[in-house]
Amino acid sequence: GRKEATPHEFPYMVSLQWMDNPNTKHFCGGSLLNERWVLTAGHCVNAFSKNTEVVAGAHSLKKPDEFEQRRKPKRTFVHEEYNGEVGPHDLALVEVTEPFEFNKYVTSVNLPKEPHYPTGHATISGWGSMSNGMFPKYPDRLMKAELPVLDSFKCFNDYPGTPMHETNVCAGEPNGSKAVCSGDSGSPLVQKDSNGQVVVYGVTSWTWLPCGSPGKTGVFVNVSHYLKWFQDQMNSL
Repeated sequence: GRKEATPHEFPYMVSLQWMDNPNTKHFCGGSLLNERWVLTAGHCVNAFSKNTEVVAGAHSLKKPDEFEQRRKPKRTFVHEEYNGEVGPHDLALVEVTEPFEFNKYVTSVNLPKEPHYPTGHATISGWGSMSNGMFPKYPDRLMKAELPVLDSFKCFNDYPGTPMHETNVCAGEPNGSKAVCSGDSGSPLVQKDSNGQVVVYGVTSWTWLPCGSPGKTGVFVNVSHYLKWFQDQMNSL
């Protein structure tokens, strides 16, 4: 259900990596809001180790090219209403020590202008697991998929007994053929606006295991509900 992305097709895409893990360094995705700030999921920041690096301009994780830029996190802000588990407000911002240098391969994505529940299809990109089984199988290269967005009523009512909230968005093929999986957390769900600008509407939060279970789509945080929170954190000294 996923295709390999063209290298640097998603120049706002970030890989969060544990540098002290010899096997799989990538553990979460993120997106660049500007030269200093990365948007990701709260549970991703809670998983930071002291050797976490923020990597922009990446395509192949095994064979980095010259467009890759690496930074260390300087400050992190996890949304104060996020309770640290599967639940709403699973959002975080990471400020890097040195600004990224923007170019054709590394640049930012746009935040929405106002609260909005997206409709139609949206694009996900990530280095998340390709396996529908319980054991993840991670791709080396950045992958992408077009996911249908479930309407909000279905999103909030299809999953009784789950911590679904009106600040979430659901997206994925209902038959399970295209879905988010482990390693996709924090990755952006985007659409183009009428001017062709890429806007991030969702941050990958959680999904059912095994990934791609029929009738169970991925759950994203709807970033358009948090615009003031982003401003407040990014303007804090």
